[in-house]
Amino acid sequence: MTLLTQGKSWCFALLSGLVFFLGSAALAHAEDDLTIHSALLRPCEKNLKYDCVKVDVLLHVDAPLETVWQVITDYQHAAQFISNLRSSAETPLAPNTLKVEQVGRVGWGVLNVDIQTVYNVSLNPIEKKIQSVSVGGDLKTVSMFTQLKPLANGATLLEYSVVTDPGPWAPLAATEALLKQQARQSFTDLKREILRRANANLK
Repeated sequence: MTLLTQGKSWCFALLSGLVFFLGSAALAHAEDDLTIHSALLRPCEKNLKYDCVKVDVLLHVDAPLETVWQVITDYQHAAQFISNLRSSAETPLAPNTLKVEQVGRVGWGVLNVDIQTVYNVSLNPIEKKIQSVSVGGDLKTVSMFTQLKPLANGATLLEYSVVTDPGPWAPLAATEALLKQQARQSFTDLKREILRRANANLK
């Protein structure tokens, strides 16, 4: 185990205790336009030996579908409008296929740790779907799926799910609470940027 992994292990142990102190009720709060649900999957999938955390997000945003698509696929500039991202960079691999490398900060207050993730991202601009699978970084496995759907009033529904096995240094209960907290902050930031661009397009 490296010193970096040891440090993350201790940080997650402290965060785990803090999670149980705060309780899960505050983290389970749902707003009218943002709903977040989570579950521990034991096992992660049938015939697998390891467990996972799954987080599902529904976001309603009053902006055109194309504007939402432009923002959620702007990986190169994501760290400029997602507050818990320290860096984000994309590398084209093929048409509609990218490698995305990100460093995110998770935690509460002074208890923070940087998590590196590397994904292969498959874009489907026709059906407005995104499939991302981890190919490196600090987490053992990560799989993400995003789907945009147009609403009758010109708004957009964003559906997102992430399934992850954080590895041996991150307790699942702590990971579940942290992922929900991160999702709430990330999608709040995302909505703010979507509305900013949508309003700018109207001028």
